[in-house]
Order: sequence, then C-alpha cells, then structure tokens
Amino acid sequence: MIAVLLLCSVTLVFGQRGRGMQRIHAAKMTYLTDRMVLTEAQASKFIPLYRSYEKQLLVIRQPYMKKYNVTGGADERTAARIYVEDDLDYQQQVLELKKAYRERFLKVISPEQLSEMYVAEREFRQLLIKRLKQKKARAGRQ
Repeated sequence: MIAVLLLCSVTLVFGQRGRGMQRIHAAKMTYLTDRMVLTEAQASKFIPLYRSYEKQLLVIRQPYMKKYNVTGGADERTAARIYVEDDLDYQQQVLELKKAYRERFLKVISPEQLSEMYVAEREFRQLLIKRLKQKKARAGRQ
C-alpha cells in the first residue's frame, strides 16, 4: 500500500525540481521508517541521524559525479584507468562513511533494522528508477 502511495506521489514530483526533491526525500523517509518498523522514539532519533548520513554521502558523491558527468579530452585508455581508480576511491570513501555511521545507527536502531535500512534504500532507488523510465516511455509515446 505504501509503495502504491509512494509511486503516485513520485509522479507529481519529477516535474518540480526543488520541491520535488523534498517530496522524494519525504517519501523515502516514510518508506525507510515503515520498512524498518521504527518506534516513534527510534524515528525521532533516526531521522536526523540519517539526514546527517545523507549529507555526508552527498559531500563524497558530488565531486565524483561532477567529474564523470562531463567527458574529458584524455585518450580512452588513460581515461578508463583514471575512472577505475577514482571509482574505487569513491567506493572506499562510501564504505568508510558507512562504517563510521554503523555504530551511530546501532545506538538508535537494532542490527536487523540497520540491515533492513540498506535493503529499503536499494528498493526505493529501484522504484524511483522504474518510475522515471515509465514516465520517459509515456512521454516518448505522446
């Protein structure tokens, strides 16, 4: 039921960038907290902690995404090697962040809930991607 409501709300979101991103984030938080079955007390501590975690992920992700959304002028072989090295560095930074936040999360939620959080994050991302593809397909038919 939540997934259906989520998908309906996400449809309206893609047309509005700023407010849309806020609505996607709100839907994500609802999806995560429902999937994790958080109590009110847990949710009140988890949500600000998760926002902090997301901000740190964004700090790590932004330079990487900025660099690889633009094609460089280097030859293909050199560019590929640099990309592989940068990608591994990026993944290492994300892993270090997850390890750092693991203990902070475990002070608020159980190990089972933390595991469910990672699963729910992937599922939510897949739902958004699917919804975006459906929207593009509909736009292409019109």
